[in-house]
Amino acid sequence: PHLIIFLSPRLLISCYYYYYILATTPRLIMADTEYDEMDVDMNSQASDEFDMTHAEYKEEGNAAYKRKDYRTAIVNYTLAIEAARADGAEKDDPVLLATYYNNRAAASTMILQYDDAVNDCETSITIHPPFLKAYMRKSKAQVSLGQLQEATATLCKAAIHDPNNSAIVQQKQEVSKLTQRLELARQLLDKTNKKAPVYPPFPLPGTRDAQQALNQLNVVIASCPAWRALLSDKTKALVALNRVNEAYTLSTSVIRSKDGSNHHNSTVILYRAFALHHMGNLDDAVKHLKQILSGDPDNKSAFSFFKVLKALGKKKAEGDGYYKARNFEQAAEAYSEALALDGCVEQYRAKLFFNRACAHANERKHSNVVEDCTEALKLDSEYVKAIMRRAASNLLIGGESECAQAIRDYESAMDLAEKRGDEATQKDLKKKIRAAQVQLKRSKQKDFYKILNVGRDATEAEIKKSYRKSALKWHPDRHANSTEEKKLEAEKTFRDVNLAYEVLSDAGKKQKYDSGVDVEDLDNPHAGQGHGHGGHGGMDPNVLFQMFMQQQGGMGGGGGFHFG
Repeated sequence: PHLIIFLSPRLLISCYYYYYILATTPRLIMADTEYDEMDVDMNSQASDEFDMTHAEYKEEGNAAYKRKDYRTAIVNYTLAIEAARADGAEKDDPVLLATYYNNRAAASTMILQYDDAVNDCETSITIHPPFLKAYMRKSKAQVSLGQLQEATATLCKAAIHDPNNSAIVQQKQEVSKLTQRLELARQLLDKTNKKAPVYPPFPLPGTRDAQQALNQLNVVIASCPAWRALLSDKTKALVALNRVNEAYTLSTSVIRSKDGSNHHNSTVILYRAFALHHMGNLDDAVKHLKQILSGDPDNKSAFSFFKVLKALGKKKAEGDGYYKARNFEQAAEAYSEALALDGCVEQYRAKLFFNRACAHANERKHSNVVEDCTEALKLDSEYVKAIMRRAASNLLIGGESECAQAIRDYESAMDLAEKRGDEATQKDLKKKIRAAQVQLKRSKQKDFYKILNVGRDATEAEIKKSYRKSALKWHPDRHANSTEEKKLEAEKTFRDVNLAYEVLSDAGKKQKYDSGVDVEDLDNPHAGQGHGHGGHGGMDPNVLFQMFMQQQGGMGGGGGFHFG
């Protein structure tokens, strides 16, 4: 350290250069033999390079600039500046020194260090006021930073030295056009969509105005890449266009920037909350609004939005509570009320439709389930849970068209599983598709569930109840005074009703029937899986009916059954 004070300024500059190179260049790990080969007399090399002139440093900088090594170029231009100052160039040759600063500004611009570029250009102009290149470079850097008024002022000063310079005139026109574009964009964004409903509770432009504003902003942003404040305007335009995923991503970039004011960030956080809500994430949207209100309790837009989301979340939570308590009717009502609230949009709306479908499924209202799942899928075509739920309910309804739709749903779910690479789900879906195909085949034949007017998830008690009702309705004695045609129809239907009950009341036969075994083979112990448990052996329908009625206490003794 004591020796440093005796070193010449030029040697100090050279030391700085080598320190920078060593600090920014990755070290090579070499074998011992390779390292020995590199062990040469560095002192002899250093002594030659330490004596470089500022002109030589400038040439090194130019060479680095040409090969696009801009950081090395900045180091060499810095060394050239220091060497030139040490030689008294500021007095003896100010144009040369101003050129070095301008060159360093050019290299800084290439690595997006626009503030450094502006500072170097200002120094260059101070050293040599008529230096037009420095004015032009400074104005371009200012435009990149979004300092449009300052850029115009810089160009006006340059015009004092050369009023007829075409490059200066053209640059001023370009800055003026950017200013006009920005003013137009902000005017469009300030317009309020008068046709918009109560939601959202803060002003947004209509779709047409927002798209025009976005087009103008994209042009300005391309010329002003470091102007972070423009991203707030762009976020608003994207929100108004309901391009919420893009708005969310852009808001992340804005919030992380260091140059935003509190108002600037709170506005972007408001738009971010809007995007989160439209993406179906209500809880995080509420957290963002709380963040705004903690720093600005009087923010009306955030407070109004917060009230809307809290009311929506509260009603959904009410429905969830009823559902967990297995009060499915009340749950469905709560979800219906939530669907009618302001702020129930897109992804969140799809969730509520699906939740209501689940409540209906537990009530075994499968037609309602299909309707709600269809509404959810209109809002989110890749909502896998809704696809699967709709398919299951369609199979429980059991008609030919419903079974065909269930197969299509399972195939859609299969495509989505393939995209995710989910092999376990694909394997399960293949089984479901095969079972649905069996049921589709069954739906084209005699459907015992439909004959008894019960669902495929009917309980034993429901099957008995429905059989009793249908058997009484179609018993031949009831149609004794009908026409021959009606009598034949009643006898046929009565036989079908009894056959349906014979199969569905026997667990073994019902299992075979559901697995796709033909009716004629239900008594075959080798057909399907499992074996029958006795059944009724295809007995006479009248005998079956009398046995059933005796078991249910529906008639006395063993006499015949007659209708009054």
